[in-house]
Amino acid sequence: MKVALFDWAHGGHHAIYLRRFAEAVAGHADVVVAASDATVEQVAGAPAETISLGPSRPDIDGAGLRRADRRVLARELALLEDIERRAAPDHLLHVYADAVLPQLLVHRRFRMPVSVLLFYPRAHYPRAFGTHLGRVERAKANAKEFVVAAWRRRADANAVLALDEEAARRWSARRGAPAYWLPEPTVPRVDLPDRERKRSGCILYGALAERKGIDLVAQALTLEPTAMRLTIAGEAAEAFRPALERYVREMVRSGVEVDLRARRQEEEKGLLALASAKCALLPYPRHDGMSRVLVEACSVGTPVIVHDRGLLGHLVREHRIGRAVDCRDPSALREAILALAGEGADTTAYDAALARFAARFSEERFETAAIAPFRKRP
Repeated sequence: MKVALFDWAHGGHHAIYLRRFAEAVAGHADVVVAASDATVEQVAGAPAETISLGPSRPDIDGAGLRRADRRVLARELALLEDIERRAAPDHLLHVYADAVLPQLLVHRRFRMPVSVLLFYPRAHYPRAFGTHLGRVERAKANAKEFVVAAWRRRADANAVLALDEEAARRWSARRGAPAYWLPEPTVPRVDLPDRERKRSGCILYGALAERKGIDLVAQALTLEPTAMRLTIAGEAAEAFRPALERYVREMVRSGVEVDLRARRQEEEKGLLALASAKCALLPYPRHDGMSRVLVEACSVGTPVIVHDRGLLGHLVREHRIGRAVDCRDPSALREAILALAGEGADTTAYDAALARFAARFSEERFETAAIAPFRKRP
């Protein structure tokens, strides 16, 4: 059996997902990874044949309704057809299918079964997590649910995977292709620093962009003079760098010791950076879906502060692995940061909960979920 993993996007954790998928599936099938030039370079050494899709997918908005976005999505379908011809896989998994799923729905039937991984379902947020969705948000979320339901009824739809366990559970209760919860890929073990000797301050880690709430952290830490260490680590989009540097200057003037590492972090170095902080900040004001940084932080025993919205807010409250606050409220965010990362703050009370949460994302559990779509069904 041959399985093709397709992901034209690049940046963030895309290469990690592809590598972990390839490692999990390779023991059960031949694997082909179809990805952008940059991602192919990053997955070198994975147990898979690689096919380059050329430059990575241009950024598109979430709806994909602009003319330029439609051209990008049409190109993505053409690349999928090309992989269908060149690799002739028995199964294909699109590892980042949210934007292109409406186009897949009306596309001709593929010769191989197709599975999709969806990162951003949210129609269940109000009932499941108590997250308010505005009228436009609700309409978009419900439209996505309609597309998912219609896709699952196609003859070539093999499976739908979601990083949101509640979304997968709800889909499974309805007819159509199977739906599976995919736990975050396994986080490698690293030698951790001694907690009492090494941990200090807080960290904002991951792809650096305006949507990540760095402005909210700056507002919170400049309400009054703040003697604290803040590490900001991750790849920054060129267009965002001037704003990022401005936020850093504002915090430094307020007394914050800022360690800015605006470059792509290798996985192990990123984990060590997370392990060196007393808490990790995920103040994403409009984030939907899961966050790998959440799992990475918990895996190294670092509690988190998240914006109290959607899946992230629910997980932090449910598993007691940090604090979920309205990060748009500078005073509330500041109080949470000082409580977890201020001078004399002791976060050892979170240790047991963090370990339990991290254990949910074991190598065995991920491999079981990763190969589930490709197993023969009775």
